[in-house]
Amino acid sequence: MLRDLRVLLIAVVALASSAAKAQRAAENAATAADDGFGKSVGSESVGIYASGEVRGFSANDAGNARIEGLYFDESGGISNLFVAESDIKVGLTAFGQPFPAPTGIVDATLRRPNGDRPIVTARINAGDYFGVDATLEAGIPLTSNLGIYPAVGYFDDRYPDGVNAWFVSYGNVLRWQPAPRSELTVFFSRYDYGDEETGPLIYTAGPYLPKEIKRRRYFGQDWALRSGHSQNFGGLAKTTRGGWKVEAGLFRSSFTQDDFASAWFARVDRDGIGQRFIQSGRDQSYVSWSGEARVSRDWRDGPRRHRLIASVRGRTVDARYGGFDLAAIGPGEIGVPDPVPEPVRVYGVLTDDRVRQTMASVGYDLVWQDRGELNLGVTRSDYRKAIDSPDLPSFSRRDRNWLWNGALALKLNGSLTLYTATTRGLEETGSAPLNAVNANEVLPALRTRQFEAGLRLALSRSIRFVASWFDLRKPYFEIDRSDGFFKILGEVQHQGYELSLSGKPVSGLSFVAGAVFMDAQVTGEAVADGRLGRRPIGRTRTLIDASVDWMPAGQKRWSVDLRLLFEGRREADALNRFSIPQRLTADLAARYRFKIGTSPAILRVKLANLTDVFGWRVSGGGGFRTNAPRRLTGSIIADF
Repeated sequence: MLRDLRVLLIAVVALASSAAKAQRAAENAATAADDGFGKSVGSESVGIYASGEVRGFSANDAGNARIEGLYFDESGGISNLFVAESDIKVGLTAFGQPFPAPTGIVDATLRRPNGDRPIVTARINAGDYFGVDATLEAGIPLTSNLGIYPAVGYFDDRYPDGVNAWFVSYGNVLRWQPAPRSELTVFFSRYDYGDEETGPLIYTAGPYLPKEIKRRRYFGQDWALRSGHSQNFGGLAKTTRGGWKVEAGLFRSSFTQDDFASAWFARVDRDGIGQRFIQSGRDQSYVSWSGEARVSRDWRDGPRRHRLIASVRGRTVDARYGGFDLAAIGPGEIGVPDPVPEPVRVYGVLTDDRVRQTMASVGYDLVWQDRGELNLGVTRSDYRKAIDSPDLPSFSRRDRNWLWNGALALKLNGSLTLYTATTRGLEETGSAPLNAVNANEVLPALRTRQFEAGLRLALSRSIRFVASWFDLRKPYFEIDRSDGFFKILGEVQHQGYELSLSGKPVSGLSFVAGAVFMDAQVTGEAVADGRLGRRPIGRTRTLIDASVDWMPAGQKRWSVDLRLLFEGRREADALNRFSIPQRLTADLAARYRFKIGTSPAILRVKLANLTDVFGWRVSGGGGFRTNAPRRLTGSIIADF
């Protein structure tokens, strides 16, 4: 069936012929970005926080997702087929965003049909390591105020560690505008996946990195496979009447692992020999309902615009995980395939994990023309979590907290704006790593706080500079060497500077650059008694991401773009005994614009990790994976 779907999608590209204005062919993250902090357009991303890691923390793991400004608890990811763009809102870019979060906001905008005629977008991609993807999308206006955006795609995904998997994605977005300044949006997004192999993590026996291994060679077990699906659906309603604006959204998000497996090498010596383990499970599921109802009132007072906001947000999260079978399959060498027979696996009882949270908020915004902006907000949060585990006593917790945010921006002149902001929030903390006693446990939400100050300077009409200083503090989770549990061992403080420079200095040339210089430190009893080092694992002091897109003067068909990413040295273990060296990687790409009949199309070719730099990535708990080697990708996108 999957092969037939792929053939069908390719045939659509060849057969479609009616003209239409561009829908996807013109997408370009580098030219669309307003700053160097983070912008995703379609399948492209630029900026230091484009991955969702904001100031050293994951904004996605913190539960700070939004769909077109409305609160969304993301258990399973929404397919990129239905997300037109995603923005990281942090610092000055968070002004105007009601009730921001300390780790930043990730705000997704869903796709919509454009214009008054149907547009069909076909895309074929020879992805990383020549895995073939094919997608078909259609923006279809049914009437002057009603349109749909159905899409389907097949993805043959291939990863740096040799893992392969298939994904099928499908869904639809419906937009209806029953009256001026009113819109109803309904969407459904799902992807199914299967035959996903399990690339082993590597844990060394001492304070050293694993030996260098050949990338793109699978050295896991063929029977340790994953399968399941991610599904999201919901609706948004927005209307404006006079100075009143009413917005509401309700969403269901789920991620199901029908078959789950994880693999790792433990106690790996300097020659790459270690003990191999496979952890497998069945019927793991994470399901959430979430939403927000918001009412705001705007009014003007001369050059001042005031806004009062009242909001109610809520979520329910039900997770079932655990019951794992753990198989020790003997010694092996990292990077070297060594299959063993599949053992008999016995699964246990699952853990039930439930979260209920409501947040009632009021806020006030003041925008004073040519003077500045003031944002204030206060939130009452009621958070409850309960865990019923077959191996541990039942756990329940309830937190009622007052959370707040305040921000002030002053325009000193037409070019310079200064700002300061502070936020206290309640954010999620992710899940426990696979080598912890409490593997995969969904960790509780905890109080976080941030203070920041900075400036935005227009260096010219088309070039903008942004700089800020931040101080972000959270409880710190790591594996406790005394009992093997992944739990709070102290407080982590991320303090540093972030810079952005972006613009279009001349016609045809766009650039966007971002940098963060950060000092991360852990404090607490675990540091004092030697169970932890002072530096959190995996953090870097320096991260610089710069992209340039150039279309030569007089040229309309082709352009080239270059991306440089510098990552400073990263702490490689919790005791700070060794580190991952700094590295610089480069991606070089080109676009060629042409027509199929009268329909616009674009050919994009990219050579990623141009110089084939080898390096390691480290996760919480101290597991290592390789970075991605040099790879060539190519895609054709056409709008019919």
